[in-house]
This record gives sequence, structure tokens and C-alpha cells, in this order.
Amino acid sequence: MRSSRSFYRLKVFFVLPALLLYGIFTLYPFLGSLLYSFTNWDGLQSPDYVGLANYRALFHDKAIMQAAKNTLYVLAVMVLIGNPLSLTLALLLNLPLRSRGLLRTLFFLPALMSLMVISISWGFILQYDGLLNAVLTLFGFENGIQDWLGTMDYALPAVILILLWQGTGFGAVIYLAGLQSVPRELQESAQIDGATGLQRIYHITIPLIMPFITINTFLGIAGSLKLFDVPFVLTNGGPGTATTTLGLLIYKYAFVHESYGYATAAGMLFMILIAVITFLQLSITRRREVEM
Repeated sequence: MRSSRSFYRLKVFFVLPALLLYGIFTLYPFLGSLLYSFTNWDGLQSPDYVGLANYRALFHDKAIMQAAKNTLYVLAVMVLIGNPLSLTLALLLNLPLRSRGLLRTLFFLPALMSLMVISISWGFILQYDGLLNAVLTLFGFENGIQDWLGTMDYALPAVILILLWQGTGFGAVIYLAGLQSVPRELQESAQIDGATGLQRIYHITIPLIMPFITINTFLGIAGSLKLFDVPFVLTNGGPGTATTTLGLLIYKYAFVHESYGYATAAGMLFMILIAVITFLQLSITRRREVEM
């Protein structure tokens, strides 16, 4: 009896430091933010309790609605276009090519670069007097010259194209790991039975790499929802609110307008949105996973 109690105390002793760190750096800030979301705190003066006023105001805030629309648009493109692009690239890089090692490295390189560096570099390319318009002028396409980052119709698609360029190679590497785990015997048997390449991909490859599809989809959703760096550096959310995401808008409410209580309330609702979307995604994709 004493030995079991001693063993239990020993386990508590080893777990206690981790729980203490979790409480200090995660639980305490979360509870503090939750309390501040019910106040009108401006970061300097003592906060006044305002109840649910911040949360009610959020549902009538046109800026929040536009930022949510932009964020969900980015999410839809990254999941519905970025994921298939990564899978297609992985299938091509999985072919017995002589230079596939070099190609894998080249496509993965953007994922190793900082989003801040990528944003600044693409900013020089896409600005009105940048490299892209210079190339268009050189080849006689003056009519195609645009202010890519200063026009409402092109700013958000430009941001999304940068994200696709940066993230497709990383997703392809994850899919390559999944493709190499698919038994070759299944592919060969299906080929002998007369299955075409597309049929083998749809009926064999995709079901067997569903865990990797789950991972890539989750990463795509998480990256899209927390998007901040690229629009902040490239456009600061402009022109107007064309590239303002929820993360960027919450940052502006807190550190530009100094409405920390309101920004915290927006962050709380944003957290709930992320939790709901990721829960639904994991529930749907995990049900489709099969055992190899």
C-alpha cells in the first residue's frame, strides 16, 4: 500500500513542473484574456466591466464581417486548390525521374523561408514599378500592367498566390511520405487487372494516404485562419479592407486603436471559430482513413 502511494507521489512530482508551466504560460493568460474580454480596457487605465457589450458589438461590426469573409475565402482556396496542387506535385515527384531529388529540394525551399522575407521579396516583384510589370512591358504586354497590391480585385488573389507558392512544396513533401508507404504490390495488382492510372489513384492511393490528407488539410486550415504576416507586410490589410484577415484586424484593434478589451473579445470568438472548423475537419477526414 505504501509503495503504491509512493509511486503515485513520484508521478505527481514529475508531472507537477509541466502542470506549473502550463498554468503560468497557458491557463493564466487564457483566463486573464477571458476576463478582459468583458471590459473596455485600453491598455493604460483600469478596466471597467461592460458585460457582453463587446461580444454584441462584434456581431454588428462590418469590419469583422469583411475580415471573416476574407479569411474564409483564403481558407477555401488553400484547402480546395492548395491541397490538390500539393498532391499532384507529390505524385509527379514520386515518378522515377533522374532529377527528382533536386526537384524535391527546389520545391521545398520556399517552405524553409520566413514569411516576412517572402512577403518583402514578393512586394518588390508585385509593386507597380516592380519586376512583374517590367517583364510585361518588356514583352509588349503594357495592357496587362496592374497595381497588383493596390487594386481591390487583385490584392487578395496576389496574397493567396504567394501562400500557394510557399506552401505547395511543403504539402507535397508530406504527401510523398504517404505515397512511399503505399504497398507497391497493390498498385501492380490493380495495373494487371486493367485499372488506369487515375483509377489506381482514386481507389488505392487516396484511401491509403488519408492520414496524410488529414494532416495537410489541418495545416492548411490552421495556416489560413491565423494568416497575419503576408497581408501585414505586403498591404497592411489594404487597399481598404481587401486583404484584412481576422488575425490582422484583431492586431489593429489592440495595438493601433488600443481597444484591448474589444480585441480580446474578438480573439475569443476567433478561437471558437477555429475550434469548430478544425473539429469538423478532423471528424470528416478521420472517418475516411483506412488501415493498411
